[in-house]
Amino acid sequence: MARIPDSDKTLELMVNCKTYPAVSTKYIETVCTGGVQADGQFVRLYPVPFRFLDAEEQYKRWDVIRVRAYRDTKDKRPESWHLAPGTPINVIDDISTDKRRWDWMQKTIHPSTEWMTENRLTNGCVEIEPIDLYWKSDSKDWTASQLAVINQGDLFATKQQLEGISERVLWQFRLKFREKNSGREDDSKVLSWSYYQGFRRAAKQMDEAAALNSVADRIRGSIFNPGKTVFAIFGTHSRFGHWMISSLYHVPTDIIDADSRKGDRLF
Repeated sequence: MARIPDSDKTLELMVNCKTYPAVSTKYIETVCTGGVQADGQFVRLYPVPFRFLDAEEQYKRWDVIRVRAYRDTKDKRPESWHLAPGTPINVIDDISTDKRRWDWMQKTIHPSTEWMTENRLTNGCVEIEPIDLYWKSDSKDWTASQLAVINQGDLFATKQQLEGISERVLWQFRLKFREKNSGREDDSKVLSWSYYQGFRRAAKQMDEAAALNSVADRIRGSIFNPGKTVFAIFGTHSRFGHWMISSLYHVPTDIIDADSRKGDRLF
């Protein structure tokens, strides 16, 4: 991997997803962060050692952040950027209402994953009809290199940070869905970190089955709500190119309808 010369740039983006962390021999732990710029361009920030950031840098979903980033030769996806080492992450705003979030997010909506592929996009949102939200076992073994990271730790890592890394969630939440415009049906793991953190918190208070049900019921309460329109935030795999759901975005339908009456809706 090599930095593309003169690609450094200051980006401002509204964070719309953080994926479940992966253990990394180089970065200890990495998180992929998705966001959108004010002009509607999607940004993928990777890798982000989120749990190792200073407290004031640990952004939340729907925060607007300002970062210095660059492009590299290994990841050719047009939305992908790398954080410039040693530069701060500044949280400059919190987009706290559904209407303001929609003002940013509607610019990322596309007709289908096929349309995005044809237009050489590797990130974007597609309106979907959820069919079934469920979970299944995801009991992969740690690799030898990952175990070495967990066991040896890092000079600057706290005990709490290392415990958080080693507590692998042995389940995955999955969604069966239909794309609204194309009719394509699929079944995908949902990578959203908040689902798995929610499960870990719940599992400290109840048994595993109850914790899974608790999280799944909260998700279902939002995505099967007749008053909301649901979008999948899609991204492609860096190596294999297939589409994955990074997170789900659900917005009150009356907000979309109000924009549609003004002629602002894309589809």
